[in-house]
Amino acid sequence: MPLHAFADESIRTSANVYVLAALLIDEADMTSVRVEARLLGKGSQPRFHWRDQVPADRRKAAAFVLGLRLNHLVVVGAGIDPRRQERARRKCLHELLTQLENQGVEHAWLESRDPVSDGRDIAAVRAFRAAHLISEIRVEHEHAVNEPLLWVADLVAGAVGAAEAGEPQYKLIIADGVTEHRIEVD
Repeated sequence: MPLHAFADESIRTSANVYVLAALLIDEADMTSVRVEARLLGKGSQPRFHWRDQVPADRRKAAAFVLGLRLNHLVVVGAGIDPRRQERARRKCLHELLTQLENQGVEHAWLESRDPVSDGRDIAAVRAFRAAHLISEIRVEHEHAVNEPLLWVADLVAGAVGAAEAGEPQYKLIIADGVTEHRIEVD
């Protein structure tokens, strides 16, 4: 069964890190996990977003991720210059896509930010291919409001980012399913 990835970011300028997290999921499991992930949204919120949650809801969301028993790949780019976040993203994206491809991921979806930023990502992916740093993995953007699997990636990125900023309690809940790679970005 094809393996896919859904990735989102968390930037913690207070901790000088850029976090890019990906949910790894078999194609056969995508529909059922989407249904479960939709339960994370509440009320009038069109989607789950880590930064909008109170601590109790963050703990529940982390427990939800633990219950999925899926794997997550996280790249922590350390030493970011807040004025050079795109450079940090590019370096983290390279590491993430390389690791995903090494694990057999065929297709990766990144959360869409805006047309200009998405274009920068696609240009970076083309450059990685031209330099033979990645080869087969397909990369696309999707809006988080349309894709609950991106909410899971957001949650993992948020938990890891919180740990980097001194709040490890959420990351501790999901730690067994997370493989983390740390790189220097400046």
